[in-house]
Amino acid sequence: MPRGMGRCGGQKLFFLQSCLLLLLHRRSSYGYSLIEDLQEFGFSPGQMDISILYRTLRELEMAELVISSWDENSRGPQRRMYTITPRGEETLAQWIAALRQRRQEIERLEAAYLATSRSEEHTSELQSRQVI
Repeated sequence: MPRGMGRCGGQKLFFLQSCLLLLLHRRSSYGYSLIEDLQEFGFSPGQMDISILYRTLRELEMAELVISSWDENSRGPQRRMYTITPRGEETLAQWIAALRQRRQEIERLEAAYLATSRSEEHTSELQSRQVI
């Protein structure tokens, strides 16, 4: 995660940033569309404060991972269109690689735990047979 990103919210904010970059990797979008698209990753539009979304988009923009511009062709009030930058594409690829690595580490930890648990269960079972 780039320096300065995720100062308020830790892992949840990093996950939100990653999801937003992925959505913008697919296509440029508006804030309200993004909040709907985030449902794919488990975010609930009714429970998510829109100000968090826009604050996160501003942070991504300050980090030069995203750019925004006013869409003058929109009907009604002007809306900001968000687009991922080449630096954002690079960062997303790095974050995905880091997440992949983290997943492998977690899977190894889980496998070691399960192996230990099974070993302990087996030992307990043997001990209970000896007691009888």
